[in-house]
Amino acid sequence: MSESKFVVVWAIPEVRDTDAWLMVRHVERGWELPGGDIKKGEAADEAALRELFEETGKLGIARAIDNDLIEGGSVVLVEVQGEAIPDPWGSSDSSIGEVGWCLITPEETAWGEGEIERIRSHDWSASISLGS
Repeated sequence: MSESKFVVVWAIPEVRDTDAWLMVRHVERGWELPGGDIKKGEAADEAALRELFEETGKLGIARAIDNDLIEGGSVVLVEVQGEAIPDPWGSSDSSIGEVGWCLITPEETAWGEGEIERIRSHDWSASISLGS
């Protein structure tokens, strides 16, 4: 297996009274999952937590990682403290126009609905468990 070059964050709320996940609206690409390149010497879960904070301002706990969901990348399941709120918020990252919790795949997404659904319905118990 080759080393992942990028990481994608599947962020869910700690309080799960809905099936929500976190997305960011990139100013050029549209709605997408938080993520980015893994820096030299950085583990995928560390990169996920860094990217999540840089793009959303949220901290979380990396619970699991899967290297087979997206070609060339790793998807990290991150639990974010609290519950999903309906109102979007801004980002300190100038390339991110808006951050928000999603219940359905938004329009104008950089991701296909099939890609989001594949991650959304993934059985994380079959993935590598983390506790960072």
